[in-house]
Amino acid sequence: MIQQDNRITEYTYPIEMNRRQLLEWADSSSCTDEESILQFYVSGDADYIDFIEHPVPIVSEQLKEIFDIYQAGLSWKLVVFADMQRMQQTRYWLTQPPSLRCLSPLSEYHRDGTLRKIVLDAHALENHKIFRVQHADQHIIVDLDVAECMLKFNLTGMKLHKVETESPFI
Repeated sequence: MIQQDNRITEYTYPIEMNRRQLLEWADSSSCTDEESILQFYVSGDADYIDFIEHPVPIVSEQLKEIFDIYQAGLSWKLVVFADMQRMQQTRYWLTQPPSLRCLSPLSEYHRDGTLRKIVLDAHALENHKIFRVQHADQHIIVDLDVAECMLKFNLTGMKLHKVETESPFI
């Protein structure tokens, strides 16, 4: 599971981002080319990290290239960070990987119904290398070979957490 590294506190992110509006924009499939690009103004000397988790997952150009190698057909929306002080634009990408019903009955929940421990049903994963867990869409899960590839590059701003998998007995 990919998560943003909370040890990095000074990172560039869109300041006035409304999660609901951003999700509506991401879900809209009838966008023209101009509408399929979202630009945000950023400022400051903060770091450009490769994975921004909130309010929605946004990945860098380099991480997008890795995802494209392992999972063809992911839909992407271009997000441009424009820094007027430095006179530069940086491309990021918003994606919503497929959401799979893949939670094992061994998953554990808090009293309020939120997930405490994710355990995946290996049979339900099929051939997906990058996906979200239905009812826990904020989490992006990557297969082990994708995670290993990500670790080979000097990507910043993310942590990888191992998620347990339950294999059905055959």
